[in-house]
Order: sequence, then structure tokens, then C-alpha cells
Amino acid sequence: MNRNELSSLALLSVLAGCFSPPLQPTPPLELPGPVLHVILVSVDGLRPDAFDVLGPEQAPHFFRLRSEGASTANARTDPKLASTLPDHTSQLTSRPVFGSEGHGWILNTDPGSPSTIHILKGEYVPSVFDVVHDSGFSTALYASKDKFELLARSWGRFGAEDPTGIDNGHNKLDAVLIEGDVNALVQTFLEDFGASPVTCAFLHLREPDSTGHDSGWDLSPGSDYLEAVRAVDRAVGALMALVESSPLRDSTVLIVTADHAGDLGTDGHILLPDVGLYESGIIPFYVWGVTVTPGADLYALNTTTRADPGRTIPPMSRPLQPIRNGDAGNLALQLLGLPPIPGSTINARHDLSVTRALLSP
Repeated sequence: MNRNELSSLALLSVLAGCFSPPLQPTPPLELPGPVLHVILVSVDGLRPDAFDVLGPEQAPHFFRLRSEGASTANARTDPKLASTLPDHTSQLTSRPVFGSEGHGWILNTDPGSPSTIHILKGEYVPSVFDVVHDSGFSTALYASKDKFELLARSWGRFGAEDPTGIDNGHNKLDAVLIEGDVNALVQTFLEDFGASPVTCAFLHLREPDSTGHDSGWDLSPGSDYLEAVRAVDRAVGALMALVESSPLRDSTVLIVTADHAGDLGTDGHILLPDVGLYESGIIPFYVWGVTVTPGADLYALNTTTRADPGRTIPPMSRPLQPIRNGDAGNLALQLLGLPPIPGSTINARHDLSVTRALLSP
């Protein structure tokens, strides 16, 4: 990047501080309950069919998510781009990547400070952290890749002013940890959340993606990729044990999904359905915890608002959408009884049910 480009970026960063999100409804003084905490876990590069090979003996905790929660192995990424930063931004903003309603971040790298999601979009892009924080509740971001500094910066030092109620400040993140050692990251998360559970926490686990890029997305028994998935299963088990501890068991929901999968026989993830490359866009989506219907299929619970895509990659224009990783941000707010993310389009009506009766009409 040359000096002129850096100067332009610096100017844009100043302008970004002037961006303000749309006004939100007056936030509640307290959450309606029973859900008081949501942990959103994104497993980078997770293929849902890995569990068909591992089975319940080698991936017991993911099978518990299936049997005790509401889930699908046939959710979707953004229909045009299955990539780490773009799809994680979709998770946290409940927006697609492209178009006037999209968040606009197409890069899979962090250009560094002072770049933000807002600068590339040309306007402030609110996230799930905005709604929770501006309502007076707590947030956290724990990630295992350095590039997530972009997200921490976008909703940290470059967050917008609080447009509702009491001014809770522009930094939408109460806690941030970026740590490449996943075991250390998870251990710190368990200690922090156990000692002081935040309202909405995001946890990113890199291992399947890092292993897929190093050794390929290989579902052969004993492969490096399957061992990475098993490691994530153990981490999920530790999270479930934390949630089952008192008093969290009666107030916490775990949402587990992925940013993308990966293409068998390759070390990459390319979403080009027109030429038959679609595997990277097929991901799991699990919801587990208080109020969630045990053993429910998410498509069966949502026959009037979602449609199982089979083996297709439906566009965002389709009337009945598949369940997407972008549902996660607004689902977290729906469970907490908070309003949807301003400007969001995925689950913006809070109509993704995880129980046999809609949590939010």
C-alpha cells in the first residue's frame, strides 16, 4: 500500500468515527429471560459430514448437540463467498456479503489499523455487539486468528456512539482476546465466562480450517482433519459442561456454526456452484440450551420461514431462505429478547424458531 493510499485510509478512519447507526428502540432495563447469556461458537472450516465418519464415540459432544438441541447439517454460508472474514462478518451483522444491504467486506485479510468494516462499506455497519452493548449489557470476542483484529477494531475503538437510552460508550466489546493457541484460548474463555458470564460472547476455533489448509479436507479415518474436528469436539464438551454448571444451566444457550467448510481432496474452500464447487458452502448449525427443543430439526421447526436447500446454493433473493450462518447474530438477540441488528436482513424478523413455539413473533 503506497503513501497516498495510507493517507486516504487514515482520512476514511476519521470519517468512520462520524458514522452513526440507525436509531434503535429504547433498550430494556433488564432482559426478559429465561435466556440471559448466549455463546456463539464458530468452528472455522467445519464440514458437517465429518461427524458421519467420526460417529458418537469419537465426537460425543457434537452428537449431544444434535440429540439435545435443535440443529441441521445442511445450513449455508453466504451464497457467493465462503471465506473466513466475510462470513464471520455475516454471522455478527446478520447481513450478506454483497449488495446494497450487504456488509461489503470481501477481503480475507486484515489490512491493519485503521481499516474497519465501516470504511470499506462507506457507512457504519452495526453488529450483534452494538445491540447488546447499547442496551446496557456485556459482550466479548475471543478469536484464534490474528485477522480477527479487524472485527475487534471495527466494534471496539471504532464503534459508533450509543444511540439509545443511557450512553454506554462507543466501544461495543467489553472483553477481547486473540490467541493462536486454541487450547489456551478456550481455557481462558472458560475461566473468564465462568467467573463473570457476559450476555453475548463470540468464540472462534480455528483448528479444522488450519488443518484443512495444511493437510487437506480429508475424511479418511484417522486423518489430520478428523483429528482437528475431534479436538474441537472436546472444546465444545468443555463449553457444554460450563453451561450445565449452576446457575448457567437455566439461563444460557450455545449456538455453534461455521464460517465455511472445505472441498474434499483439496486444501482450499472455493464456492463456485455454477461449475460444481459447492461443498465449502454447506455447514452445520446447532442450538443447545435452555428453551431449545431437544432433538429438533431446524427445517422442521421452520417450515413457513425456511426451506431445506437440498444440495443447492440458493441466492439471497429466494423467498424461503435456507438456514445460514448469518442467522446467528440475530438469533442470539432473539433468544435474549433484544431487538434485531439495525440494517440486518438475515433473520431480521426474528423468525428462526428453535422451539416448537416461536420465541419472538
